[in-house]
Amino acid sequence: MPKRDENYMRNQRDAIASAALEVLIEKGYHETTLRDICRAAGVSNGALYSYFPTREAVVVAACAIDHAKQAKADLPGSWEAYANLPEAQHRAVGAYGSKRFRLSLQFVAAISQMEDPPEGLPLIFEVYRDNIRRALLSFHARGLITLPLGIETTADLHCQLFVGAEYQLTANREYSSERVCAALKVGLALSAGMIEEPNAEWSRSEGEARQTVGS
Repeated sequence: MPKRDENYMRNQRDAIASAALEVLIEKGYHETTLRDICRAAGVSNGALYSYFPTREAVVVAACAIDHAKQAKADLPGSWEAYANLPEAQHRAVGAYGSKRFRLSLQFVAAISQMEDPPEGLPLIFEVYRDNIRRALLSFHARGLITLPLGIETTADLHCQLFVGAEYQLTANREYSSERVCAALKVGLALSAGMIEEPNAEWSRSEGEARQTVGS
């Protein structure tokens, strides 16, 4: 039997969290049981509790792994790539992106009923915010944006804009996705102080969104 040193324990914990993530993505937060997670990870209930004190702790660890994968992805190469919401625009019901967003919504709903949020949860949101912050800094370094509000405020604002747009596109499917995405692009650009010369497609989207805001 391998020696249970710190490295071994961490690897086992990550393996359980990775297995839990696959189950959670597939079944959702409410339908996933500890038995499901134990079966996927190949461990007993007792073994699982030696690494995670609660079900919520397993979910947090699983989400942390998912966000860590996102953090390792390449930064967007263009402002258009940054401002787009490909998962929200092209999210098919039952696709991975749809299930991933469902898990986020379900877990947030559950957290709203807890007096104390699960330990480690703030780190997940910080990883998401840091991805946006790094992208903004890269655009600023290339002279594409001026960041008139400062990097910290802009990063916070863009987090809220992205999440709000995703929620609206998912919850109200009768609302025009083009209208939501056009307004999002304008909000992102204005708050970041974009100075890049826009292309024709961007100009058209920006104009439509400005007309919508002004009407």
